[in-house]
Amino acid sequence: MTRRALDILGLPLLLLAVALVLGLAARTPQWTGADLRLEAAVRATRSGPLTALAHALHAGFSPPAGVTMIALLAAGLLLARRPRTALIASSLVTAGWTVNSAIKALIDRPRPPVAFQLVPELGHDSFPSGHVALTMSLVIAAAYLARRTRCFPAVVAAGVVLVVAQALARLYLGVHHPTDVAASILTSTAGAGAVLRLSAARRGRLAGEPGREGVSRAVTGPRS
Repeated sequence: MTRRALDILGLPLLLLAVALVLGLAARTPQWTGADLRLEAAVRATRSGPLTALAHALHAGFSPPAGVTMIALLAAGLLLARRPRTALIASSLVTAGWTVNSAIKALIDRPRPPVAFQLVPELGHDSFPSGHVALTMSLVIAAAYLARRTRCFPAVVAAGVVLVVAQALARLYLGVHHPTDVAASILTSTAGAGAVLRLSAARRGRLAGEPGREGVSRAVTGPRS
C-alpha cells in the first residue's frame, strides 16, 4: 500500500484491525464467560415497556428496513437535486453496514444461548452486531447531512442516544454479546470513515490541493 493510501485509509484500517483482534479474542471461552455475565445484568432489567422498545428497535433497523432507508435517503436527496450528497450519504450507510457484514463472516462467532433470547436469532453471525452497525452508519450519515448547520449538535446527541439504545436492546433481547455491539461501532465507523476520507481526498485533487490537505477535511466533508 502506498504512503498516500495509508494517509487516506490508515485510520479506518486501524479500526478494522482492532475489531478483528477483538473478534478473535471474543471467541475464547474466558471472554465469552465475561460477556455472558454482563448480558445477565442487562437481561435482569426486562419489563413490559422495555421489551416493547427493544422489539421496536429490532424491527426498525432490520435488514429490510435498512435497505428501505438507504433507498429513501438517496431518493430524497436526488429529488432535492443534490446528487453528489445523495451518493456520499447513501455510501456512508452502505459502506459501514457492508464492512460490518464482512467482519461478521470472518469471525463466525456463535450467538448467545437460545434460552436467553426474546427473538429467534441462531447461527454463527453474532460478531459484530448488524443492527448496531446499521444504526451507527445512519447516524454518521445524518451527522454528515447536518454539518455546518445549527442542528448538528442536536443530531449528534440524538444519534448517540439511539446507538446506545440499540446496543443495549441487542443485549436485552439476548441476541448479541457486549463485545459484538462494541465492535460494530468500530467496523461501521471504519467503513463510513473510508468513504469520507476518499471523498475528501478526491475533492482535494479536483481543487488542485495537496492530498494531505484534502484528507484533513474529511470530518466536514465536501460541500453539497
